[in-house]
Order: sequence, then C-alpha cells, then structure tokens
Amino acid sequence: MSANAWPDFQVTKLDAARRQLETSIRLLFEQADAVSVHTLAYAAFGILKGIAENRKETRVLAAAEALAAAGKKGDFWKGFNRAGNFFKHADKDPDGVFVGAGEEENEALLSIAVQIYRDLGCLVTPQIECFSLWWACINFSPIEDVREPFISWLEQNSERLHADSRQELLVLGHELFILLSNQSRIKGGAAGD
Repeated sequence: MSANAWPDFQVTKLDAARRQLETSIRLLFEQADAVSVHTLAYAAFGILKGIAENRKETRVLAAAEALAAAGKKGDFWKGFNRAGNFFKHADKDPDGVFVGAGEEENEALLSIAVQIYRDLGCLVTPQIECFSLWWACINFSPIEDVREPFISWLEQNSERLHADSRQELLVLGHELFILLSNQSRIKGGAAGD
C-alpha cells in the first residue's frame, strides 16, 4: 500500500455520520444498491444513537420505542439490527443468506437517524434537508419553516405524492435532491463571487 492510499485527515464521529447519511440518501434516491444504502444508514445510526445516549438526547429513540410498544419492543430494534449485523459480520454465519425485510426499512432507518442528527443540533445539509422534506411529504406529516425552491416543487408535485409506487416516490425524492443540491451550489457560488 502506498503512503498516499489513505491520506492523513481528521474527522469527528458526527462528521462521519453526516457523510454516511448524505451518501446513503443519495444512493436511496438514485435507487442504487439497497445493501449499500442500509449499511451506510445503519453505520450512521449507530454513531448517532451512541452520541444521543451519551448526551441524554433520546427524544427520537424514546418515540421510536413508544411506537414499537404496540408490538414487541425488542422486535422493533431487531428488524434494524438483523440486516445491519448481517451485512457487517460473517464470523458466526460465513455462508449465511439474508432473506426478508423490504427496502422500505432503509427509509425508516434513515428517518430515525436523520431525526437524531437534527436533535443533536448538527449542520443540516441540503441532502439531509431533502430527505426530511421528502419523508414528511410521503407520510403526510406537518412541515415547518418551508421556503423556496421546496414550495414550488411541492406545488408542482402535490398530486404525484399520492403515488402508489415506491419507485415513483423515490423518483420524486431524487428530483428534490437534485433541486436542493443545485440550489446549494448556486448559493455557494454566489457567496464566493
């Protein structure tokens, strides 16, 4: 391995979680490999969960557990942990095959991770904002503090948000992702002029 293969750099746990979230969100909206989406989202979730518990910022975790209380609490976390651990470890089942869990689990996992990230007061990037807005739209949840270009996008696509197809909803998310990412680049370029 050459000395330049892994350059020296510093990254905090929250920076690593942000980067994993952003990449996972981009891959989700590109409808790329679901295993990669889950692996990145689960890694970010693990970091964020640990920091939230350490800082006693557990509102999101408590809310997730309350939702799971109708069923078996342990089953709720097992769903996320089962895929995450399968994709990460091979010591106990080197010939294992993962069966089950729809790709929608990735969206739920990302939703919880993004909410924890926001509760920790971290920098909300266009990618993370995009996922939050999209998730709220497809789940018909209230959205606060909306502004352009999201308002125009929402007006143009309000009927499409009722799509029955997960693929169509992901296409909408990708369109919003591109719009907000481009808006951020334009603002960044204007600020640097």
